[in-house]
Amino acid sequence: MKSLTDVFSDIGGRRAILGLGSVYIVLSVVWPFVRRPRRSPLEEELIVSILVGGAGLILFYWGYRLPQSDIRPEFFATVASWCFRAVGVMVGILVFIGLVAHLNDPAHNFLILPALAAVAGVGAGRHEARAKTRTYTLEQRNQELQQTQSELEETVTRLEESEQRYRTLAENFPNGAVGLLDDELRYTLVAGQGFEKVDLSAADLHGERVQDIYSDDILQVIEPNYRTTLDGEPTKFEQEIQGRTFEFRTHPLTDEDGDVYAILAMTQDITERKQYEAKLEQLVADLEESNERLEQFAYAASHDLQEPLRMVSTYLQLIERRYGDELDEEGEELFEYAVDGAERMRSMIDGLLQYSRIETMGDEFEPVDLDAVFDDVSEDLRMKIEDSGAEITVDRLPRVIGDENQLRQVFQNLLSNAIKFSGEEPPRIQVSAERNGEEWIVSVADQGIGIDPDDHEQIFEVFEGLHGGEDYAGTGIGLAVCNRIIERHDGEIWVESEPGEGSTFSFTLPAVTESAP
Repeated sequence: MKSLTDVFSDIGGRRAILGLGSVYIVLSVVWPFVRRPRRSPLEEELIVSILVGGAGLILFYWGYRLPQSDIRPEFFATVASWCFRAVGVMVGILVFIGLVAHLNDPAHNFLILPALAAVAGVGAGRHEARAKTRTYTLEQRNQELQQTQSELEETVTRLEESEQRYRTLAENFPNGAVGLLDDELRYTLVAGQGFEKVDLSAADLHGERVQDIYSDDILQVIEPNYRTTLDGEPTKFEQEIQGRTFEFRTHPLTDEDGDVYAILAMTQDITERKQYEAKLEQLVADLEESNERLEQFAYAASHDLQEPLRMVSTYLQLIERRYGDELDEEGEELFEYAVDGAERMRSMIDGLLQYSRIETMGDEFEPVDLDAVFDDVSEDLRMKIEDSGAEITVDRLPRVIGDENQLRQVFQNLLSNAIKFSGEEPPRIQVSAERNGEEWIVSVADQGIGIDPDDHEQIFEVFEGLHGGEDYAGTGIGLAVCNRIIERHDGEIWVESEPGEGSTFSFTLPAVTESAP
């Protein structure tokens, strides 16, 4: 069974109070006319009407003002419940009095006392409703405070864990230090393992401004970079402190609004690395100077050897013309060895000259059409191709960036080798190209005698021929020249081969960009 409060909740506590007030106002107006036949004194009837009407006006006004009060709407029914309970109690008392004795005029009492009781009930109800409203509000705020406290505790826990992780990381930062600086360039946190070789410690820096720690010459570098970081830009710079070289990296720390409130500075001792780099640079410079001297020597030696070699060749020709008929079979054989040796010497000298001039005598790089280069090489080797019966298949070749004359040498050497080492069968050669990002991979494949995998690297060295023996005689410089040319083009050259299964020589060249002519 529903309680009185639940009933008024269903019909509306405010409407019930307004209704009750309206009833008393109407009764106060019609009551004198209803009582006139009994001939009661007019003054008495007017007093009754005023009291009843006043109570009705108060009830109506309080019911009207309930939404503007500090009572929550769900507690309006409580006010109405108290009001009607008071009415019910007073009616019950009057009924009891009427049954017991005829005290005064029961009709007057019946009207006046319930009306006054209703006013008292509304007041009591308002008091209870306010109390419940405050209790409810306090409970809600208490729950919110508890939730906020729980969130704060979780946040504090996370911050403590984060700070502990940060401190652990900072304190174990290898060969350097990590620091936080505020907008006044004051160290708020410093930790790390980079203080062993300088006369400073984390304690010396903590809480101090950089202007109070470093000398003027150091500040001239550090302070502008830190100011730049406060403006929102990360920086990277090097500074020497007490004979040690440190690399600084700074990053701005921002709040939710994007404003920089601190600087994260990471410092690392790079003294040994700088010393190693200096030694390495010196070593590279020395190697470059040594290579240049070797190239000059190779060029000079090769050039100077040409004159005595020409004399040897000339005298051999004179001997052949004057005494060739007088030589016996053994003498002719020895004479042929001498001529062949001189010719091989001439080829080796020419190869050394080519090798030594790759860096110093090369042309500037420009877009090169490899199709045109290959056509020129094929024309130069036309007699050799026809004599060997070689069948050459060529895919469409790309445009690359390079030295046209040197790339012609590469194709000529690779095609000559493919024809020379074809074995007993006519050469079958495939030339192709494949794009790989910003470069092209050009390949020359044959079906010749192949190369042992153990020799794949050494064949690109000077005087390391592909194959020994009289059947495949050569200077051993051709592939070394190819390797040197491709290195100059920032590429690489390699071979894939097995004995009896042919060889594929591949090399990379930079591709022509769309902006190139």
